[in-house]
Amino acid sequence: MNTFIEIEHELKPDHKYRVAYCRKAIQTLCRSYQQESEWFHNSYIPSFENHLKCSLISSAIAMLSVVLLVGMGDEATREAFEWAIGCTDAVMAGSVVARLANDMTSFKNGKNKKDVASSVDSYINQYHVTGDVAFAVLDNMVEDAWKTTNQARFDRRAMLPLVERVARMTKSMVFTYHHKKDRYTFSRLNKDRVKQQFVDPIPL
Repeated sequence: MNTFIEIEHELKPDHKYRVAYCRKAIQTLCRSYQQESEWFHNSYIPSFENHLKCSLISSAIAMLSVVLLVGMGDEATREAFEWAIGCTDAVMAGSVVARLANDMTSFKNGKNKKDVASSVDSYINQYHVTGDVAFAVLDNMVEDAWKTTNQARFDRRAMLPLVERVARMTKSMVFTYHHKKDRYTFSRLNKDRVKQQFVDPIPL
């Protein structure tokens, strides 16, 4: 609550409404965490569809898409906040990329026994297929999500700076989970990449 109050104090009077959107997005995220916690403690594997209804939100992309707009200028209108919190097109696509990339990486590298069932587990359990088949389906979903992200750039020209912020966040998932390696949980894997970019860059 103190964080929301501090943010509100920093905003211009006609921008203070943004905090309500931020609060709502975080509350929605927390509810998804609560649902996943219940699944874990009950050793429950939901259907693939029900899993995604929850886990796309728990990827936090939807919440971050709202929070990213709070400190922006006048281009972040009420319409923009409604778009972000509605979790449509680019926001939903970013959630798909983040969630499925994370889940496939975790599945490939061996799930921690304290982890809730992943979307991969749900797909395998529901359709009685192998991990390879599930990966093929989920990879296709990720590919479709990229198409949605690109299409949003054309469909939402009036909000392009906002769409681009979400798109950049989605792009970061390629770096984070490249070759099914978890550079989010194991950030030491980023060391060589960071060194190549900032310490020993290729001279131009």
